Amino acid sequence: MEKVTRGASRHALERIRFGEFLVERRAIDDGQLLDALADHWAAGGRLGEAIARKGMLSSDEVERLAAEYHALRVVEVAPAPTIG
Repeated sequence: MEKVTRGASRHALERIRFGEFLVERRAIDDGQLLDALADHWAAGGRLGEAIARKGMLSSDEVERLAAEYHALRVVEVAPAPTIG
């Protein structure tokens, strides 16, 4: 997992993985993700290909969700000022 850090006082940001994104979107469940990951590790290729190969989602749906995933932007929110 890639970490992005900017300065000592800021928290490290972690990029969400595609499988986690699919589970968060409720496109697949945790069990399906584990099944697809096992297929992906055994057969190689991309995770989305394994998901389509196993019939969990169509290739078109995987492509649409992958486009959404790649369009994600990270927004850093500054902490609220403390009163004191």
